[in-house]
Amino acid sequence: MAGTWHWLKYFLPLKTAHPIYLIYFVTSRCMGQCRHCFYWRSLNQPENPLGIDEVEKMSRSMGGLLQLTLTGGEPLLREDLAELIKIFCRNNHPFNLGLATSGFYPDKLEKVMAEVLKQFPGQHFTLGLPIEGPPELNDEIRGVKGFFARTEASIKLLKELKKSYPRLTVLVDITASRLNQEHLAESYMLVRDQLKPDLINLIITRGNPKQPQAGQIEPHILRQVTGLMEDDVRAGKIPGYGFNTRLLHAKDLILRRTALAIFQGQRPRLHCRAGDLIGVVYPEGRVYPCELWQEAMGELRAFDYDLKKIWRSGAAEKIRKQIRERNCLCWHQCFLSPSLFFDPLFLPSLFREAMKQRAGK
Repeated sequence: MAGTWHWLKYFLPLKTAHPIYLIYFVTSRCMGQCRHCFYWRSLNQPENPLGIDEVEKMSRSMGGLLQLTLTGGEPLLREDLAELIKIFCRNNHPFNLGLATSGFYPDKLEKVMAEVLKQFPGQHFTLGLPIEGPPELNDEIRGVKGFFARTEASIKLLKELKKSYPRLTVLVDITASRLNQEHLAESYMLVRDQLKPDLINLIITRGNPKQPQAGQIEPHILRQVTGLMEDDVRAGKIPGYGFNTRLLHAKDLILRRTALAIFQGQRPRLHCRAGDLIGVVYPEGRVYPCELWQEAMGELRAFDYDLKKIWRSGAAEKIRKQIRERNCLCWHQCFLSPSLFFDPLFLPSLFREAMKQRAGK
């Protein structure tokens, strides 16, 4: 219940002085060659990422965070990742801190998380790792032989850590694409029955992927797998988060339905909260409302690392106005999730879905 009140307070303000849901690309370096990646043009280019001292300044400029997601590239390619995570835990106390990693470096991952968890045992962490199919298909899509085995090893290590740190949630993301759609149900069942994470999510390929046809997915396949996932959640086969489990399961079910509806060309009554509740920071400190928006709100180095100043700037307000006027909508779950969760009209369906789980329907 305490966790519920923690996030309910974010319903109260009409506007926020800084994003409460922040996605931070800590590096653009990556060892993968994923064919469905939307970020592929930016990978492994010369970069001058924010250093630890700069990250500290940015972090201190913000208040509390509901959700912080650290991503890339591959975050574990930053040797200072553990210290970077600690900065946000100390200064911003995120209700949930997510780390999106490929799982390619199991030993590094175990070292970083063991160090951070030891210092912040009460922090909720969600570790998201990708599986795109059975081993051979997964490695083909991700472009590196042996990728599946490394990711599987990382998942096993995290599950061992969870025995000592129950606030650690292990999530497996399956990105649906033209490349794996014929094996999507099989992939889901493999993850569910063999890897057994706390959570499984289905993501629809977005943006302009490296292999353009990757985004050409048959909707009926998505509907089939989404239905299978819903049945498993309601039957209690998927453990879920270690907090507000029924409520967040309900949110995820509705989120996937909404993403699929938008992918199929429907336009649900929904206002995107990108640039309002949600923001994105890229490695060198450029701030955007979302990952698919072309115009930056500002650069942290030009604003003395003060994210609130950027958020309150004229450029930021102009972008928010454009998002409202365009009625901007896409199936990117990181932005759909808070847009749905903080829409009062969404609450009745959220609680109805949560009650279905309780009743076992």
